[in-house]
Amino acid sequence: MSRVRLAARALRLALSRAHADPTADYDAASSDYDTFFSPVMGRHSIAALDTVPITPGDDVVELACGTGHLTAEILRRLGGSGTLRAVDKSPGMLHVARAKVRPLTEQEPGLTAELGEGDMESFIRSRPDASADLVVVGWAICYSRPVRLLAQIERVLRPGGRVVVIETRADAHQALTEGLERIFADDPSLLTALIRVTLPKDPATVARWFTKAGLTVDAQHDGTQSIPARTPEQAVEWVTRSGAAAGFKTAVDGGREQLVLDRVTAGLAELLARDGVLDIRHTFVVVTGSKHAEVPSRRHAADKGARTA
Repeated sequence: MSRVRLAARALRLALSRAHADPTADYDAASSDYDTFFSPVMGRHSIAALDTVPITPGDDVVELACGTGHLTAEILRRLGGSGTLRAVDKSPGMLHVARAKVRPLTEQEPGLTAELGEGDMESFIRSRPDASADLVVVGWAICYSRPVRLLAQIERVLRPGGRVVVIETRADAHQALTEGLERIFADDPSLLTALIRVTLPKDPATVARWFTKAGLTVDAQHDGTQSIPARTPEQAVEWVTRSGAAAGFKTAVDGGREQLVLDRVTAGLAELLARDGVLDIRHTFVVVTGSKHAEVPSRRHAADKGARTA
């Protein structure tokens, strides 16, 4: 019966469009993000970047740049010349990112980096057609309507341009998410807004998004990473201070946020007592794709041959 009440509560919130905004969580996590998330998941972000070429002079767009972990790496790989335009909704995250980027651009006059605050969908819609060689979306496509966002990315890419997406999988942090669901089912009034995210089940899901948006899928894989937590308290601290629980602050009744966290911790303690180990995994997917290169018509090829003869 409790799950029925929770479903009814969720329906009422959906009809009233009470959606949680993850920005507050990312602002709160901005000073800790590079202490908690980046050391654990950052190497997977860099590995995703390894799957696409970045050459001097490229025009790169990064959506949801966060604290600039990938932003700084992209600038280094541009080899002293090129342009990077990045956007993020969180002022706190951008503050950290700008501090990382500033020294890199000051040392390389040929590098241009523009970091702006805003919504990534609005930002990508504002970009001109065929203006980017690479678009990077790290841990953020879940906050969009993925096919619509990717269709805009396809428009913005030059022919042959590339896109790389790394995203959390739907089964990540399963023990935590299942614990939260039980808590909300027991007391649906704790839930005051819906966390609206579109987490993919597997790489094939993201690949289908790419195809629907008109992009060619070049590679896809998934991975898993255990979070560094041996106790329930460490697990809760990691997800709250790493941004992994983004949306929680505005989804839960503000006066009872700590109550929910205490109940999650207690549930994890029961799991630890039962299994003797606390292994919470952050699963993720990586998909890279490209925009179809323009194929010259026969007449264009003949004209080009005549000019070079």
